[in-house]
Amino acid sequence: MSSPQTGPETWRSPAQPAYGAPSPEPAPAPGARRSPLAVASFVTGVATVLVGAVVTLAVPFVLSSSGYSPTSVSVLQLVNGVVVGLLGLAAVITGAVVLVQRQPGTALAAAGTALGASALLGVLLGLGQGLLYTVL
Repeated sequence: MSSPQTGPETWRSPAQPAYGAPSPEPAPAPGARRSPLAVASFVTGVATVLVGAVVTLAVPFVLSSSGYSPTSVSVLQLVNGVVVGLLGLAAVITGAVVLVQRQPGTALAAAGTALGASALLGVLLGLGQGLLYTVL
């Protein structure tokens, strides 16, 4: 009778990964499915979109009720820029913290960071547009 061949595959325990294989990620704890910062990033990111949509829809009503006063539209846009800028900044900061620390809920954090960054870009482009109006 021949003895079974002994090689690296037979003496390795089944729980140990093969040499060079990536080690499996540890499973998250049952109670820690998402980081609160990840949820905060996503909620503030969505809030930036909603505030921008409400202001966009409110501009025609403000124009018609104020007799097409550019001052009232400017005040509305200023308030919009401040609120969206602060919400976007909060979404980017909280999302970046979650992503850098690799906390649970990275998908929510990434979505909130993307929404917040796009809102900040919109605010910066709006400021640039206003600057161009004053220069030209």
